[in-house]
Amino acid sequence: MSKWVEYLKLLPKGFTNGEKIIEGWSNEIKLQFGTLEEDEREEILRRRVICNACPFNSINAQSSPEYKELYGVNYKTNREDLHCAHCSCPISSKTASLTSDCGITSYNLSHKDKPQLDLKWKVYDKS
Repeated sequence: MSKWVEYLKLLPKGFTNGEKIIEGWSNEIKLQFGTLEEDEREEILRRRVICNACPFNSINAQSSPEYKELYGVNYKTNREDLHCAHCSCPISSKTASLTSDCGITSYNLSHKDKPQLDLKWKVYDKS
């Protein structure tokens, strides 16, 4: 399957999560221009460290025993961006959406009959 077909298949999910996607893009821009509040910047960077080491990111899941144990095969993709193998979100915008939980939420919601996986991070509580 071409990467463009993979991206097109994401559109329905994108329409239902539009606010979180826009929040992620907006915070990513603020991060790049240095206008994001310090605590929010630190939270985004903390999440990125976690996601970079996660066995479920699109690079690691291609050879991850954890991913293979859940799905029976290793992850395959033609996409070139680093993304979550569970929710398909790009790591850069997913981690910048402070009102979002870790992409493992997608697995838990679609596999309610199986043991639930612990989230690597949750919605940022500013208090």
